[in-house]
Amino acid sequence: LATAGAAAVVALGTVLIPVLPAAAHHGWPGFETDRLVYIAGTVSSDGVWGNPHSQFDVTLDSNLPADTPELAIPEQLQDPEDSVRVKAALSYKGPHKELEVVIAPPAWSGRWGLGRALKIGERFRAVGYINQTNDGLFRPVVFWYGDNNVPVNQVLGNTLPVRAPLPK
Repeated sequence: LATAGAAAVVALGTVLIPVLPAAAHHGWPGFETDRLVYIAGTVSSDGVWGNPHSQFDVTLDSNLPADTPELAIPEQLQDPEDSVRVKAALSYKGPHKELEVVIAPPAWSGRWGLGRALKIGERFRAVGYINQTNDGLFRPVVFWYGDNNVPVNQVLGNTLPVRAPLPK
């Protein structure tokens, strides 16, 4: 009986270990939520459109503005406590020319306006957070896609996960 129990624990561990790196980016606590960052560029990979999160790469524009340009804020994030923070996000100044972007799964993104995978070459702008342990990983709270800058909410509900101090 003890051997069967030990075998079950080993088998469970073998199944769960490959999931750990993927699970590490889920949730906001793994991201630098004390500072919103603006990025803009073009989708540069097919990525993954699915659960638990969709992911793709974005090649960043070489000349980002100082902060978030005037873009429509999704209805859910129009509270001044949130929208002022989104609009005040400073542009990405990190070392990468390309970032891996993690967005909500299709059902969630579809609920807020994106019912399909983004295409290579498609315009992408976002405000969100850089991962604490992988500075090449970005997770938006809101993004805009396509030539029309369609806004898509990426937070659960109507508020930012953390209302960080405004940039100075």
